[in-house]
Amino acid sequence: MNKNALINPSKLLLLSCWLLASFAVLADTPVRIGVLAYRPKAQTQEQWQALTRVLHQAIPEREFIIEALNYEELEASVDGGQLDFVLTNPGHYVHISYQHGFSAPLATLVRREDDRTQDLFGGVIFALAERDDLGGLRDLRGKIIALTSRDSLGGFQMQAYESAQVGIDLTQNSQLLITGMPHDAVLDAVFSRRADIGFIRTGVLEDLAKKGKLDLQRIKILNPQPSTDFELLSTRLYPEWPFLAMPSVNRELAKKVAGNLLLMSPGQIPGIDGFTIPADYNSVEQLLRTLRIKPFEAAPQFTLKDIWQRYPTPLLTLSAGVLLVVLLSLSLISMNRYLAAERRRVHDQNIRLADSEYRWKFALEGADEGVWDWDIISGEVFFSPRWKSMIGYQPEEFADNFEAWRTSLHPDDTDRVLKALSDYFEGKDKLYWVEFRMRCKDGRHKWILAKGMVVAHTPEGKPQRMLGTHVDIDKHKKIEQELLQSHDALSRSNVDLEQFAYSVSHDMRQPLRMVSGHLQFLERNLGETLDDDARQNLNFALAGAKRMDAMIVSLLEYSRVGRKTQQKSWVATDAVRDEVLQFVSPMAEQSQAEILYEGEWPILYASRDELSRLLQNLLVNALHYRQQHQAPLIKISSEVSDGFWRLRVHDNGIGIDPEQFDRLFQFFSRLQARNRFEGTGMGLALCRRIIEHHNGKIWVDSAGEGLGSCFSFEIPLGDTPATDGQPT
Repeated sequence: MNKNALINPSKLLLLSCWLLASFAVLADTPVRIGVLAYRPKAQTQEQWQALTRVLHQAIPEREFIIEALNYEELEASVDGGQLDFVLTNPGHYVHISYQHGFSAPLATLVRREDDRTQDLFGGVIFALAERDDLGGLRDLRGKIIALTSRDSLGGFQMQAYESAQVGIDLTQNSQLLITGMPHDAVLDAVFSRRADIGFIRTGVLEDLAKKGKLDLQRIKILNPQPSTDFELLSTRLYPEWPFLAMPSVNRELAKKVAGNLLLMSPGQIPGIDGFTIPADYNSVEQLLRTLRIKPFEAAPQFTLKDIWQRYPTPLLTLSAGVLLVVLLSLSLISMNRYLAAERRRVHDQNIRLADSEYRWKFALEGADEGVWDWDIISGEVFFSPRWKSMIGYQPEEFADNFEAWRTSLHPDDTDRVLKALSDYFEGKDKLYWVEFRMRCKDGRHKWILAKGMVVAHTPEGKPQRMLGTHVDIDKHKKIEQELLQSHDALSRSNVDLEQFAYSVSHDMRQPLRMVSGHLQFLERNLGETLDDDARQNLNFALAGAKRMDAMIVSLLEYSRVGRKTQQKSWVATDAVRDEVLQFVSPMAEQSQAEILYEGEWPILYASRDELSRLLQNLLVNALHYRQQHQAPLIKISSEVSDGFWRLRVHDNGIGIDPEQFDRLFQFFSRLQARNRFEGTGMGLALCRRIIEHHNGKIWVDSAGEGLGSCFSFEIPLGDTPATDGQPT
């Protein structure tokens, strides 16, 4: 036997002792939790100290330390790897997650405000009550504004986003006074008149008032927003603070911390109702992108070469148009000279036109249209018998002059009709064509379509004689009004139904959280007294409550499409693709997936966040419903043809039975057992809703179970009003 293969027993003993010591040191290392202090540090430290006791009680083998830090200290600690967990505002979370590649948060904070639980918060804009010159967002221009930091979501960024919607860039149009943390310093700056206006997050003013440090009658709220959750609010609402783990944290420790946060009872931390499942922070990211706030502050480089490469067809069209205008101008000058010589010849031919004009009148009479012949100079008008009978008169009863016709017009239509006639005489319109109401002999009004043209001019070129027709369109107008009323009624009904779905879904989450909380309370208090069946039933109830909450969130997202989402604008689809790929990259890395894309990615008139959610749902489905022992392979192909953008997402996943295709895009439709694949069954229904909002269609192809799937959709490229502008 080789003596080198033998291990000295004393060395083996030393190695074992060293390993045990290492594990002991790791277990004794305290877990550091950094908390952003938006109130005084001492107050924040005292408030969150209770969290260490809760976590240590649940995980006795580890010690936990709370560190209350301002923005600079928190970022420095994160950069230096000195923290294990972080609780910060959503804007700061988006910044550091992009900077360090963090995954999704472990949980979202739920605060208690005025005996109500809140998982949303907003920003407040306030001033002294005596400032009568301050009322709306436009009054922020040129004023001194106190704020804690530009990195504060509720203390600056929310207010800046609302101001940007009315065309005000606070960094350019106002003077910013940075007070630093806590938010109380903003209040001091306004009361000491060092600032005209203060920015602060929701809940701070109410908290100070409860403690007797502020009389709310001394201040007023600018741009107040109606809300059932907050009495003092100036902006839209965003999800509360996320609790996240650093990449270096052991996964088992992160799971234990996350589980205990979600099971935490209300009231264990002062002012905090606990934590809930991680919220969707896409709205915060969109705010930061709009304001170009870090990590999105760098503007993309764009050169003349980029313009040519991206828009060659519009540039060539514009050049051809300019050339055409020049050629037409030259042609117009030549034509004007020719017309001046022709006017005299045309005047001599007017007499010869009389016979053909009268034949034209008789032909129109046979077509059930009334004819009129107006001598513009004298004001005399010939009205055919059919013209007069159309409004209930005998041939001899209606005066044959222009004034009689004008006074028979409906008062609401007179100015419009005369303006159309004036525009025609001035050459603005090629044909006189106007709809109006005329008073009939019995006093009622009837809709008429009038068409006409000048057939003779004076030697000076002024209109001399005009021929035209009247057509009875009264029945058509009544049908048109009925259709418009029906359309308006259906639109109002649809809006009411969407608002009802949104309100019901939103209001249902509060009692559902109460159910979950009380079930968790029962689980903790009954403890070992529960037998296996009772514990299993209690777990079923908790799981059902969580699934119901997820389903309600999905229903809320569904009801927001087209109402609460970003307005349509020109969107670069390749940029949306890159954002979505970055979002799903953690999930793709975990499953060792390969995602390939190809084809032409156009600029599309669409809602950016809806388009992002559509592609994200399709990719997440492809990653989620994968074969058990096979790495996912996803191919994304994009093409533009026949005025449509078509995109296909092909995967090698579990496939779909063709007989189930019709169920796939329905509400809460699940084709797989819940114990095999989790989900609410609303992802594809939301995709269908987004596609319908963009006037497109979506479908799926699959050879069967185990043979992969291909989801396809198409959206029209030209679905935009002409007044909506051009892509930039």
